[in-house]
Amino acid sequence: MFLQVLGTRRGQVNPGPAGLCRHFGECGGCSIQNIPYPEQLGRKKSRVNAALSASGLEVQAAHPSPDLWFYRNKMEFGFSDVHPPRPEGPSLYLGLKPKGQWRRVLDLQECRLLSPETPALLAAVRRWAAQSGLPPYNSVRHVGFLRHLVVREAKNGGERMVHLITAPGDFPAKPFAATVKEAYPAATILRGINAKISDTALPDSVEILTGTGRITEILRLEGRELRFQISPASFFQTNTRGAEVLYGIARRWAAQAKPEKILDLYCGGGGFALSLADLCEKVVGVESNAAAVADAQENAAANGVQNAEFYAGQTETLLPALLDMKLQVAVADPPRAGLHSKAAAALRAGGPPLLIYVSCNPDALVRDLAALAPVYRAEQAEMVDLFPHTEHVETAVLLRRA
Repeated sequence: MFLQVLGTRRGQVNPGPAGLCRHFGECGGCSIQNIPYPEQLGRKKSRVNAALSASGLEVQAAHPSPDLWFYRNKMEFGFSDVHPPRPEGPSLYLGLKPKGQWRRVLDLQECRLLSPETPALLAAVRRWAAQSGLPPYNSVRHVGFLRHLVVREAKNGGERMVHLITAPGDFPAKPFAATVKEAYPAATILRGINAKISDTALPDSVEILTGTGRITEILRLEGRELRFQISPASFFQTNTRGAEVLYGIARRWAAQAKPEKILDLYCGGGGFALSLADLCEKVVGVESNAAAVADAQENAAANGVQNAEFYAGQTETLLPALLDMKLQVAVADPPRAGLHSKAAAALRAGGPPLLIYVSCNPDALVRDLAALAPVYRAEQAEMVDLFPHTEHVETAVLLRRA
């Protein structure tokens, strides 16, 4: 049985005999959308339970995503040329990578991950690009101009950002901004310049074309509203309403310790830190991305949070000194690769009584729990599906120092 989009504001779905995205099977995005959602959730729970088996744990709760479609608040689309060239057109593709093929771009005509307005935006940008004559970037030959289109949406805040990333060179900014505005309600539009060879949507510099260059997202937690300024380089959990569930789990577990001090490792823009700040006298975040630390500091000020401090640096480098603060709780939400071995060693040597470990990669979860096992006992595990219709899943594990 397949899943059929109803097109509701919250992006819910009903079972139905049809409704697969036209790109299903070729696109590298929603690889399991042909499986009924309850079964998707069950498969993910089984995978996480397998990862936890060595710790003697099972998932106590598997939380579904609050939104099953149109749940993502950020997507990166790529440009590519058409090879072999077609005299009748099109002259370029704009979309996502086909499954397992990094050199190609699938010309996306439909997508149910970001918002219903996404296809109209992509179509408008394609027309503008063709009319402008600006060539798409070829990631193999490293020639061309148009590289990526990054779109961010504040699911609770309502604002939207469109960020075009190009190679260096002259750029018709006003026609591009006008094109976006006609097709898509963007609060701010930006142009980034990436002169690097690597095929990433990370610009060297950013120019604001319209708006403030930022959007505001809102997290709702136990009657509180936290406002987060999202800049082009900000890290924010991809599924806003799913993140509210995840942060709620962390709050419930952290509150058990009645903590005076909490440490947020790999803190990004301060999501966990600011969500937990009202539970303690002091919360400290550490993050290697200096721009993200600046966002976290501004987010703390914007929300009137005066007991939060944020430091820029590698977690494994700063952690030994931070642990001298005699913490009661630490939250670790590392990148997909998991904890750095030196960070795991520091936690074993002097970590707090309670450690909340958040993982988006069951394989890294297995390795890191084993690395922490000599001194930390895994007590509880809950799963939050931040990525419906994909194989990815987020797992939170409560560990207590033995």
